[in-house]
Amino acid sequence: MMIARKELTLVPAMALLLVVLGAAERPAQAAVGDENTVTCAYPVWVGFGPVHLANELGYFADEGIEVVEILDDDMPNALAAMERGDIDCYLRTVGEYQGLGRRKDTQGIIIGTIDVSSGGDGWAADGSIQSVCELKGKTIAVEPNLPARLILQEALKRECDLSIRDTNLTDIAAADAVGVFSSTDVAAVGSYEPVLSQVVATHQDRGAHILVSSKDYADLILDIVMAHTDELEAHPEKYVGLLRGIYRAIDYFYAHQEEAIPIIAEHFSITPEEFKETLPNFRYTPYEEAVRFIGTADQPGDAYEIFRDAMALNLEFGSSDVELHPEDHITTEILARVKKDWD
Repeated sequence: MMIARKELTLVPAMALLLVVLGAAERPAQAAVGDENTVTCAYPVWVGFGPVHLANELGYFADEGIEVVEILDDDMPNALAAMERGDIDCYLRTVGEYQGLGRRKDTQGIIIGTIDVSSGGDGWAADGSIQSVCELKGKTIAVEPNLPARLILQEALKRECDLSIRDTNLTDIAAADAVGVFSSTDVAAVGSYEPVLSQVVATHQDRGAHILVSSKDYADLILDIVMAHTDELEAHPEKYVGLLRGIYRAIDYFYAHQEEAIPIIAEHFSITPEEFKETLPNFRYTPYEEAVRFIGTADQPGDAYEIFRDAMALNLEFGSSDVELHPEDHITTEILARVKKDWD
């Protein structure tokens, strides 16, 4: 069994709602506005596991901060919470950061990275389709705001100078991709693992195969750490501590996987074996890689170009309605204060 982004939402809906609501009571009382507390919301996705690992290992306590974790898959809800000041940290992809009417003055700015998709998102296609260019005029199906959509847009642009509008695009729920692909009218479906592999396994009669995935477009699907803009200005040191704790936990993970995996897996209500099956689909970004992505004041990192690429794709698709510029939405200042002295 392979587990990935949405497949990890294993807690019953009512139970998860109670967890989120219960956790949300704490930041309303004290967290945001407190120089020693970071209230961090993120979806149910193992790529964000280093936050919990750092908490459990006492790394945030070593920094003199408390990190309150809120699991919430509802992006509009979380962004509204940040705008109100109910949370002061949020984790999502660069592409998702750009959506939902974001403007230059919307609360939230990128201060670091945490993981990259390396095969967990992509497209399965009929055996007759061997190139994304052959999808022109064909019926394809994807859930619009998933990373898979960005991947196909990038592939079409790079490989054949086509737009996703050159296909016959149909909206679906990504979890339904196996059933949707039962129709021979659908040439390709976009989803995430394990659904992609399930499509291929179920539809061997059609020669189903992985056509393109995040493995083919390195770093496009980049998960970032977002800070509440006003809170960052008021209490920058707590965010320095947040990043130090995260990158220290990532180093611990790669040095001690057998000890770290059960801690993260239990948090996301999966087994250590199920967690291990996710490892080919993503990688955590250690401090050194985060520096490469974020860069410095004098030399912006790779995340700036990733931001521009995702922006162009989101504008093309219509999921963003104003062009945003990475210089307004990424700061190098906080990561520059993180000194790696935990070896």
